[in-house]
Amino acid sequence: MNPSVYSWLVYAGWGALVIHLIVAGRNVKRDEQVDLGQSFGLMYALIAAFALPYVPIFAFVNWAPVSTALSIIGLLIFVVGIGFFIAARQTLGRNWSQTVSAKQDPQLVTDGPYHYVRHPMYGAGLIACAGAAIVVGGAFVFMLITLLPIFLWRVGAEDRLMTQQFPSHYPDYMRHTKRLIPFVW
Repeated sequence: MNPSVYSWLVYAGWGALVIHLIVAGRNVKRDEQVDLGQSFGLMYALIAAFALPYVPIFAFVNWAPVSTALSIIGLLIFVVGIGFFIAARQTLGRNWSQTVSAKQDPQLVTDGPYHYVRHPMYGAGLIACAGAAIVVGGAFVFMLITLLPIFLWRVGAEDRLMTQQFPSHYPDYMRHTKRLIPFVW
């Protein structure tokens, strides 16, 4: 199979994920306080990730299509990341939020992927970005670079918020569950 087909599969996968998040996000609990700064910050980071490969000094990241074997490996990594992302999103159900914010009638979710790590969607998103970067390069290299610090900030912010919302349960959950990487961190 032509390696460029794998690039199209990656783009289609991201498109399907965005549609899934939009549809699934229609029935979430309301945020106590809307934070447009977080939403716009994430949006601008993603726009920058897709624009930077067109800046001449960054053209070296546009290596797609790579070999078929490497494309298959990257696509498998991407699919695993997307699969874990969707599983984590489904487990959160109505408790999901696009931003770090308190929800009305909050619920602490500790089952499914949240049994292994406290922030599986961030880890899965980074895995999916890494797989996409292997296959496509370009924007996904920059997406990985821009999302990593954003996700790391959000891990800390969410831990603080959840500790405030669930002071009797979340500290114990934190002691028994790693942040992002099972058994490591």
